[in-house]
Amino acid sequence: MDHSGMVVSKPLPIVTSPECFVNVLNTVTLGNHSSLGFDPTIHICNSCWVYDNDENVYWIMDILWKSHGLFKRGTVCYRVRDKFNQEYALKDCWVNEDVKDVEIQLLKAVEGIPNVVQLKKYWDVLYDGKPDSTSRIRSHCSTFKFETKIHRRILLTPCGVPLTHFNDVPQLIRVFRDLVVGESFLQSPEVLCNHHAL
Repeated sequence: MDHSGMVVSKPLPIVTSPECFVNVLNTVTLGNHSSLGFDPTIHICNSCWVYDNDENVYWIMDILWKSHGLFKRGTVCYRVRDKFNQEYALKDCWVNEDVKDVEIQLLKAVEGIPNVVQLKKYWDVLYDGKPDSTSRIRSHCSTFKFETKIHRRILLTPCGVPLTHFNDVPQLIRVFRDLVVGESFLQSPEVLCNHHAL
């Protein structure tokens, strides 16, 4: 199972195939984190961190949002901090290979608009020095058709908090005001022209 879908084996009768059953148990109980589906590019000790492809470290401070599906993009948004104590939002997702740059182009088109998140950097995650993708994971399953998804991280600024965490009503009203200001800039002719060019 991965972000492109799932391959299911035939039922395994444990009474007539005890060796196969024991092999499955051994894999599940003795397998490393990567083979069990954990993301090997997120380092977990007393705290969690990720590296970009330039070896910059980002400490994960909190999970802002995560999708709840087994397939598709598997998006998780983190609040992270770099070595200069600067906070960012880090979006970790799996994007379809054929449209992997659409979101990046859109973020570049809205660059400089007040109250709209800004792209700091993005990178395709490397695993063992190669791009992490479902085609790498499924290289042994050549008989099945599946969408190729690329593991990508997008670093954004500023990092906000969910609306459910506002401190008081005036703060919530300021958030809505900022949304209106950002939306009015998004409706400007320059941005609409750039967006249609995408």
